[in-house]
Amino acid sequence: MINETKMKVLINGIKVKLSRGEDLETILEGYVKLTEEEKTYIREYFKE
Repeated sequence: MINETKMKVLINGIKVKLSRGEDLETILEGYVKLTEEEKTYIREYFKE
C-alpha cells in the first residue's frame, strides 16, 4: 500500500475531481497503478 502522505495527496486530488462532477469509479479507473486494496480504501473514505 502507498504511504500515508501519498494517499492524502491522492484523496485531495480526487476531492477536486468529485467537486467538478466526475464519478468516483471513473476517476479510480484512471489510476491503473493502485491496488484493489487501495481503491477499496478510497471508496470507503468517500462513503463517509
